[in-house]
Amino acid sequence: MRPVLRGDRGKEVVDVQTRLRALGFFLGREGADGHFGPNTERAVREFQQRRLLLSDGVVGENTWTELVEAGHQIGERLLYLRAPHMRGDDVRGLQRRLNELGFDSGPEDGIFGPLTDAGFADFQRNAGISMDGIVGESTLAHLRRIHMAAVGKGDRKIPDRMNGYVGRADMSGLTVSIDPAHGGSDAGAVGVGSLAESAVNLALARDLATLLEEEGAEVYLVRSGNRTLGLYERTTLADSYGADLQITLHHGYHAHPAARGAAAFYFANGSYFSEAGKRLAGYMVGALVADLGRVDLHTHGCNYACLREPQGLAVMVEPGVITHPEEGAELATVEGVRSEAGCIVRAIRAYLERL
Repeated sequence: MRPVLRGDRGKEVVDVQTRLRALGFFLGREGADGHFGPNTERAVREFQQRRLLLSDGVVGENTWTELVEAGHQIGERLLYLRAPHMRGDDVRGLQRRLNELGFDSGPEDGIFGPLTDAGFADFQRNAGISMDGIVGESTLAHLRRIHMAAVGKGDRKIPDRMNGYVGRADMSGLTVSIDPAHGGSDAGAVGVGSLAESAVNLALARDLATLLEEEGAEVYLVRSGNRTLGLYERTTLADSYGADLQITLHHGYHAHPAARGAAAFYFANGSYFSEAGKRLAGYMVGALVADLGRVDLHTHGCNYACLREPQGLAVMVEPGVITHPEEGAELATVEGVRSEAGCIVRAIRAYLERL
């Protein structure tokens, strides 16, 4: 989709504003007038912050999908397993209640997939109600009664994504999907010496694939050339490989040239986070700091599509800042890119050895 942003006018803006207002966001006295002004941008940024998205005030694919899903409240529609899977905050509410009661519905990601269907079927079986696989009014009423009686106010253990555990202690047989961000008409950030982020990401992906294959892993590249891919086209491709591990590669950028360092991201939303993803992200940042002297920009839980959509363990890493005079210059060299790839491989190895 074409991003909707400040200064735009038209029915797309009205749609965004209507959804924001329905969610309780203030749009100013003008309301849903079809003009993307400062009040609309402020509301979009606040929505993005609440949903753990990049708060840039731009309604792109990820933000639009979250806006649509936020409008679905539990009990307003029938929920069941279908293709494509049903998505929304109502699904996430169902997953949360099932998990709290001990019926494993997988990650609380708002996607009604096979794991959620299995957890719901287990609930119906144990509750002695019709196992029709449909979350309707009568089943929800039963679920609410049990939920109110069984769930206390104390802390609870949030289950990790079931397919997020890599069940081996070495690289041999590991299936890895690598997505070098940007590409084609989207060059990404422009770094030192007019270096395009899309080119650096691809070079890193190729080096990373080579090193992983040398250790016995099976590797797929979501983007192997300089081509344009949509956000959800990328996640669909990544998931089609059936990978144990999905890695998205970015490089940071900043208007201030002093900004530098390494960061990594794992899936999280308001009620759930991937424990395995957080651990692997930590190993990645740790390796880049220890081996390359990068500043530790920490790990962050985010609700990005590249972290939410894959069935396997998903992380996103930004090994360096392309606009920093030193880090950017290193990335223009073969050795600089290869050293980043080596750190990521060492982090994956450390994660596998500590399963």
